[in-house]
Amino acid sequence: MVKNKFFIFYLILLLAITGCTKIHTHSAKKVLPKKEPRKERVYFTYGLQSRQAEEFGDIYIVKEGDSLSSISFLYDVSYKKIAKWNNINKPYKISVGDEIVIKSKKFRKKNISKNEKLKFKSNLSWSRPHNGAISKEFSYSDIGKKGIDISGNIGDEIYSASDGVVVYTGNGIKGYGNLIIIKHNDSFLTAYAHTSKILVQENNSVVKGQVIANLGDSDSIKPILHFQVRKNGKSVDPEKYIP
Repeated sequence: MVKNKFFIFYLILLLAITGCTKIHTHSAKKVLPKKEPRKERVYFTYGLQSRQAEEFGDIYIVKEGDSLSSISFLYDVSYKKIAKWNNINKPYKISVGDEIVIKSKKFRKKNISKNEKLKFKSNLSWSRPHNGAISKEFSYSDIGKKGIDISGNIGDEIYSASDGVVVYTGNGIKGYGNLIIIKHNDSFLTAYAHTSKILVQENNSVVKGQVIANLGDSDSIKPILHFQVRKNGKSVDPEKYIP
């Protein structure tokens, strides 16, 4: 009798376990395919970062090799404005990891003066950075890099367009390859992109016509010199200055 009771109890327990297993199997959730990781958006390429910052503002984290001049080049705004926004005084020293505030157009005062009519006037003496033909002319409507493209061969000499001091050398600014930025005075910067070899260092003084690099195709589909002139942080037409 005891054996029969034990057998009946064992049978009921077995049926209960089997029933629970079936219920669990039916209620199991479908395994969904894994979503691909979201790709990081790169705003800087072809000037998008400067447009985003002008509209909404930004905070830039200083990386190794950065200077106020290279950051101002990145955002198409004067390094003096960036210094003022962040209470950075001369000699404008910044350190890796610093947070640099880039203010939106709401906070950017436009000073319109008589000098605005003379915006292409310069007291500097200019020369061509390379003697090749201009394959792409300057356009204010470009979303991308606002400058001119000069054709040439890999290894051709590139010259400083005027006297100045080298404030940036490297390839940390996306879309420009091996890049040199020269500060000529408080208003003018020039930039030389896609070089194959940089022949100067940061803080070097250079003179007009000095060889500073060799033409190349770094971060470009063909050998080219992309040349820019910036006045007070803004891109202007280089052909208004170089002979």
